[in-house]
Amino acid sequence: MNRRLWIGAGAGAAALAGGALLAADRAGRRLPVGHVTEGGLELGQPPGAVWEVLTDIDLYPAWRPGLTHVERLPAGAGGRPRWREYDRHGHTTYEVVASEAPYRLVTGIADAEPPHGGTWTYRLAPAGPGCSLTVTERGEVRRPVDRAVARYLTGEAAGVHRYLGALAHRMAG
Repeated sequence: MNRRLWIGAGAGAAALAGGALLAADRAGRRLPVGHVTEGGLELGQPPGAVWEVLTDIDLYPAWRPGLTHVERLPAGAGGRPRWREYDRHGHTTYEVVASEAPYRLVTGIADAEPPHGGTWTYRLAPAGPGCSLTVTERGEVRRPVDRAVARYLTGEAAGVHRYLGALAHRMAG
């Protein structure tokens, strides 16, 4: 009897999980692929000092939680820097799209067919002895289930806010 109970419980759990995935897929299909989210931060350092941290790719794992390592790649078109970031979910390839030191940096996902795409624009402006930083994500979430999770569970702005929190901690240290 115990074996039948375990089999039934397992089948019920599988059916529940399958139903949740189906519902998330349906909800995600009704959401737009693209989104724009923004976050900001006031820092005590001038734009040049913050710029150095934003552009020092090799040191990202030292201050960005969850990032295990970074691999530099051959430069892209026009000699633009390219790199691959590794975390527990796998890896994503990035490249610099535009750079106007030390006030504006645009990075973008450079994978051929990623589940996610888009750009991050970093704008630095002097503010007293320090500066203000605004980060704008223009993202694309191509898988419907992932769109639903981003919209209803984690929040589309979670990545920007996690990044800004890590940067604030790095700049304070």
